[in-house]
Amino acid sequence: MGLSETIIEGDALSIVKKCQNHVMDKSEIAAYIRNIHLTAEHFRWIHFRHIKKEANRLAHTIATESLRREEQEYLNGMVPDFALQRMEPD
Repeated sequence: MGLSETIIEGDALSIVKKCQNHVMDKSEIAAYIRNIHLTAEHFRWIHFRHIKKEANRLAHTIATESLRREEQEYLNGMVPDFALQRMEPD
């Protein structure tokens, strides 16, 4: 994506905390957290931030609809049409 600095927002506080913490995770999602930590090393600066679920509505729509459609790749440089149709204007 060509990003060197980024903020990752998520509405699952426990996962955001795991991403912020570099202690060995022993939960069921440990492999995913380790993958996130390894990917984060490619950034010059990265911050994981917790947000309220209401603020994360678009991401939730994209993820759930993509899972329903059994899509392997759901974000490739664009927001899918189905998500754009559900967005509310600010």
